[in-house]
Amino acid sequence: MTFLVVRIMVSNLGTLEEKMKKYRKLLVSVSLVFLLIFGIVQPTYGWNSHGLTLSYVLQNEGWLSQYNDITITEYSYKDVDTAPVNPNFEIKYLDGEIGGKTTAVKILTTYADEPDWDMDTGLSLSKLQKLTGNAQGWRHQYYGLGFIRLGVGPERAQYWFDLAKTAHEKGDDYWTFRFLARGIHHIEDLTCPYHTVPAPTGIIFKYITRISKLMAMAINHHYNMEEYQGQQIGLENPDWISCLKQAKSLDVEVKSVEWLGKYAATFGRKDVRILWGLENRFFGSSVSGDKLWYYDKSSVGIAPQGSVQAQYDAAIFKALSRFSSFSQTFLEYAKEKLEL
Repeated sequence: MTFLVVRIMVSNLGTLEEKMKKYRKLLVSVSLVFLLIFGIVQPTYGWNSHGLTLSYVLQNEGWLSQYNDITITEYSYKDVDTAPVNPNFEIKYLDGEIGGKTTAVKILTTYADEPDWDMDTGLSLSKLQKLTGNAQGWRHQYYGLGFIRLGVGPERAQYWFDLAKTAHEKGDDYWTFRFLARGIHHIEDLTCPYHTVPAPTGIIFKYITRISKLMAMAINHHYNMEEYQGQQIGLENPDWISCLKQAKSLDVEVKSVEWLGKYAATFGRKDVRILWGLENRFFGSSVSGDKLWYYDKSSVGIAPQGSVQAQYDAAIFKALSRFSSFSQTFLEYAKEKLEL
């Protein structure tokens, strides 16, 4: 009889635990909606300097060397590239003049930043886009907390991949790789932790009634992490470069580019929790203050061994390694599916 009672009690505890998990998810979802309505999610960019960062990753993709004599062609895809863009957006040719020659690597590294050139600003895409800041945020993010999913970053990556396929079928190598450059941008954005989770859940709950402070904190942590990442890449910090070069493509079966983007977004929550604490220690109290704030780049160099900065670097490396791995996986998937 005692054994039976214990079993019943354990069973009830298990049921209670499952219910608590469901309630917690619901609470997180409701809290996120509340925060979004009041504007915690702001228009943001992903990793700093996609092209420069990607240039180190591409050293692992030797097959691209066969595309070293690509003719620069004029854009001619209005009939199939029908998704709206900012009416003031202009296609630029930064790798040469139409009719000139370029390479796949140059196309990818030059135009991996193109989706951030106001292509996606000033648009009305969804009634929910204000919840991600604006149209830019809507297309470059994929927030997931509880039952909430906001943003179409994975879909946008798939969109550009499909256009690359169209260009390849036309025998247009230039726009094949230029569309792939746009697609890889969105995949890389989704490896940026703050593009998938605005702040640690505990911080959200703690400051749920102090929206302006929470908003400032979220923006500061996001922007300063990206600025710092860009600075270290710009300094050619050998540890950061090694992180990018040593990462390998994923050992997964890629079902689609959209699937790959959604998979990339699943790692953000744990990363943000760790990064947030280290940012408080490294940048100081201002990063979690009531006002928007940027650190002084002139006072920061390469991290001394064993320092808090070195710990912060190591935490970013986990996400930056995924930047590299997911970029390589995207390109190798393109190589296979497009028969490049």
